[in-house]
Amino acid sequence: MKRVVIVGAGIIGLAMAKELTGYGLDVTVYDGKKSVAEGSEKASGILSKRGLELSGIEYKESIVNTLNGARLHFGRQTLKVSTEKVQAYVLDRGKLAEINYRSAVEAGVDIKLGSRLSLEQIRDFDDGNTIIVGADGAVSSVARAFSFPQIENFVLTYKAEYKNAKIGDRSMVDLYFSKKYAQGFFGWIAPYSDSVAELGIGITDRVKKHSVMAFDLFAETEGVKSVIGNAELVKGLASIIPVSSRAKTAEGNVILVGDAAGQTKATTGGGIIFGIACAKVAARSIYLHLKEDRKLSLYDKDWRRSYGTDLKMHAMLHDYYSKVSEAHMERFIGIAKALGAESFFSKHGDMDSPTLMLKRLFLRRLVK
Repeated sequence: MKRVVIVGAGIIGLAMAKELTGYGLDVTVYDGKKSVAEGSEKASGILSKRGLELSGIEYKESIVNTLNGARLHFGRQTLKVSTEKVQAYVLDRGKLAEINYRSAVEAGVDIKLGSRLSLEQIRDFDDGNTIIVGADGAVSSVARAFSFPQIENFVLTYKAEYKNAKIGDRSMVDLYFSKKYAQGFFGWIAPYSDSVAELGIGITDRVKKHSVMAFDLFAETEGVKSVIGNAELVKGLASIIPVSSRAKTAEGNVILVGDAAGQTKATTGGGIIFGIACAKVAARSIYLHLKEDRKLSLYDKDWRRSYGTDLKMHAMLHDYYSKVSEAHMERFIGIAKALGAESFFSKHGDMDSPTLMLKRLFLRRLVK
């Protein structure tokens, strides 16, 4: 019987491995890290409550704060989206990784940490009896080993944690959109507690500028200085996020999931919710391939059929606010507020699914 090798012991790789063991398959996970928590703090820990509940992963022990909404700043305009109910969680990504590592081990997954594989070693798995899964991030070694099409668009991020910050409302995250410092993305302030905050920024890789330079500019803006002006910097970290999908994510006995496939929201760079959803599709595709001899390459169509529309809509929204002028965005937000956008998004907004929001808008108009 064929075995499955997963390269990458991140949240998505671990979730997929556990899913595969549920199908009774033999799964081994390889990762160069000595601990699954290593490097996890590079990614922001804001995830939607609804998305986490649908994902099926264990996360509650990793919650450090709850969020009821967000303030979106576009020049002189601010769009506030807030509810009385919790909409998202701020998670300790290291703890989240450890929780899901334990869960995968308990499910019987063989995880080999400290096993950094060369491209040749990865290719050696392609022996006709092994299905290879690349869950190894945006610069996937599996994708390079088997010459998958490149991801075209990336966002470079830099984030830092501050203690003794002046947090006005720990239930709200602030997002700042401006081409002055956040070309092609945005800056953010995410509260961890009443006095600890994460300050971060993302910029498109096409501007040929280091994310630290953008971060420094952002940190000097008036709104940000009022929060972190006298705060203590704990640490800062840079990372790279794909904001477009690969043209192909399956070939022969090899498939890609998560950031390796580019299954991320272009609007926020978030990859866990969609990555896990696509990993479940991948696990079922592998099971059907082994049980019914269904082509493994159909995984590519399967995940795009289920989640491709939402990801494309995230990409369209990202392209829109990346290209239009700040003056245009200010006018647009002003008009949207006048038409009741704050109330609509507060009631019907969804961090993950733009198509669900459109359905709610359509039904709302039908009812009226």
